[in-house]
Formats: sequence, structure tokens, C-alpha cells
Amino acid sequence: MGKCISCCGPSGSGNNGQNGNNGHTLDSVGRRSLTKTIPAPTIPKEPLDLHAWKGSVSNGQEKQKPSHIRTSNGIDTQPPLIPKVECSEARINHLFETYKDASEDSILSEGMEKFCQDLVVDPEDVIMLIIAWKFDASMMCRFTRKEFLSGFKLLKVDSIERLKQKFAELQQEVKDDSKFKDLYRYTFNFGLESDRGQRSLPIEIAIPLWELVFTNRVPPILDRWCNFLKQNDVRGISRDTWQMFLNFTEVIGADLSNYDDNEAWPSLFDDFVEYELERQQASSGGPNENNSADGNPLEYYL
Repeated sequence: MGKCISCCGPSGSGNNGQNGNNGHTLDSVGRRSLTKTIPAPTIPKEPLDLHAWKGSVSNGQEKQKPSHIRTSNGIDTQPPLIPKVECSEARINHLFETYKDASEDSILSEGMEKFCQDLVVDPEDVIMLIIAWKFDASMMCRFTRKEFLSGFKLLKVDSIERLKQKFAELQQEVKDDSKFKDLYRYTFNFGLESDRGQRSLPIEIAIPLWELVFTNRVPPILDRWCNFLKQNDVRGISRDTWQMFLNFTEVIGADLSNYDDNEAWPSLFDDFVEYELERQQASSGGPNENNSADGNPLEYYL
């Protein structure tokens, strides 16, 4: 019989196989067995850590994660399933068809009225301006199919009911100053009839839009500003005047006392401040030439 050098050493060593077996057992004919007693694997007492349950088998495939979680009381529980809300483009297109005008692939005044009725909102409600802003609508009283579809997708809704559920979130969003400024800038473009090459807002459009966009944050001077525009037969509002008016409401006090006409304000603001000071002075009796500070009645207004 040959030798098993790696395990048994030279043949015949030891005492009848009783000594020097180094933990090996003897089989029925006195030969050393190659089997050893293998300790049982240790099972961790702590619950399984799913984040640590990653590894690779010999073929490089990731081990399958367990489908359950063992809690501290030893009860296996199935992880809760979070339903994924799908937004269906087909449903949005179907909804668009219910409002689409027969003459073109857009929602026009009649369809817009029905859209507002289904939303249970007034067409002049500020939420409709916010929706138009989210849809990036190019002009009033019209939603193209592209605008309608992209707007619904942006809001992750595909039905009237789900859009109504977004109202509170949209109202909250524009309370943020940066979001409101974006909405305010958009409103000027929204009011333009761009297909006619319009570059300024007619005053009969600008005033209602100012009143609409400022619905939830009315500046103290808004009513006086709109009254000034009506009383002085101002015909149009330029983009620069529209954009600067928001800044004007933020930095100029309600009494207009900190207004400086040497700053780069539009000339229409100079006219407004002068008009207001004269009106206020006239309503309070006003100074006369004899009781002004240095005899100059214009000193009061400058």
C-alpha cells in the first residue's frame, strides 16, 4: 500500500493506529480516515441587514435579496409596497379632445370655458393664470395640444380630479419669491398678442393682469397705480415698465417718501409719484406760497 504523505506520514508509524492520529478517526480496518469533524456554521443573532446583503458568487452574479425582513421579535414581515402612480399620455390626449376646438388643434374660448367649469373655478381666478404658467401657454384663452400635454405631464396628472388636487400645491409654490417673480415675468408675455407683433400691453389688458397676478400679495400702492393709469389716459405698458413695477412695489414705501427720481426708474413712475403727491396734497388742503419752507411752493413736491 502506498503512502499518503500529506495526511498520514510514513506507513506503520504510531501505535496500532492509536497514537499520532492528529484528530483523524480510524475506520473498521484500522486505517486513518481523511474525514474531520467540521463545526456547524454560526448563525448571527441580529436581524439581517439588507444593506449589507450584497455579494458575488463565483460566476459574478449578485446574490438574490431575501423577500422578507426579520424583525427584532422574530416575525417575518413583507416590505410594504408603494403604489406607483402612472401618468397616461393617452388619457391626457383623450381629455384634450373633450375641449378641443373644431377649427384647430387647440382649446379656444369655448373649450376654455368648459375646462374652467369642470375644474369648478372662475376663468379670472389666479389659479388659471398659474396653470397657464405651468403649461407655458403662449397667449390667453388658448392651449395648444403640445402645451396641454406637456403641462399635464409636468404636473404628473392625467385627469381633471387629479389636477384639482394640485391647486393647493400650486398656490403654495408661488408664495416663494423666486417662483412669483417668474410667474410675474411670464404674465406680461401671456397678455401679449404675439401673433400680431404686439410689443406692449394695452392698458385694458395690463390693469386686469396686474390685479390678477397680485391676487395673493397685493402691494399697498396697486389701487393708486391703476387709478393713475386710468385717469391719465395711458395707452400701453412696455415690458420695461412692467418688469420694473415689481421692483418699485418692493423698495418704495406706501407713502412714496423714499422715491428718488434721479434713479433709473421709467418716466411713467416719475409721473405717478408727482400725480400722487399733488392729489394727496389737494385732498389735505395743501401748502400755499406763504407757508412753504422757503417761499417756493414746488419745494414740497421735489
